[in-house]
Amino acid sequence: MREDKVPAPAQGTGAVVQESPRGRLEAAARALVAEFADRQPNWDGVLCLPGDPTHWVHLSAGEIVSFQSFLTVRLAEALGGGGSQPDMDRLADTMARPERLAGYLREAELSSNRDETLGVLLGAELAAARVYWLGQRVVIAGVGPLADAYASALEGQGVPVQRT
Repeated sequence: MREDKVPAPAQGTGAVVQESPRGRLEAAARALVAEFADRQPNWDGVLCLPGDPTHWVHLSAGEIVSFQSFLTVRLAEALGGGGSQPDMDRLADTMARPERLAGYLREAELSSNRDETLGVLLGAELAAARVYWLGQRVVIAGVGPLADAYASALEGQGVPVQRT
């Protein structure tokens, strides 16, 4: 199947790739972006697709401008985390002091608090993805505990979030 390079139309059948940051938006994720772009043809903002991996997609007038993907969910599960609601204090701590990530994860492990683990990892992701959500219109695609966690985390940072 053909792969398109960014910038690429949201509509398409294959994956979308980019060189910097290196990434691959799988065909299934692209289909979700295309579905949203069909409903909002002139929309400009960021679409967050929570999952494994999570994709932050900058969409403008039906075109995928850029994206960044993260393995936060996979890491949380591997570390015994993956709670349903991120610990907002740990999320804020990690965003403010990302260099303490490993220490925060050890503390979460010792407390056996799955929400704390998710908060630490989601805080690291939000810090890394800040250029995608800061000052942008953000839509969280999907429903369920994971989408709720991303929405809560962003709202905790003062970001107005829409849901699809």
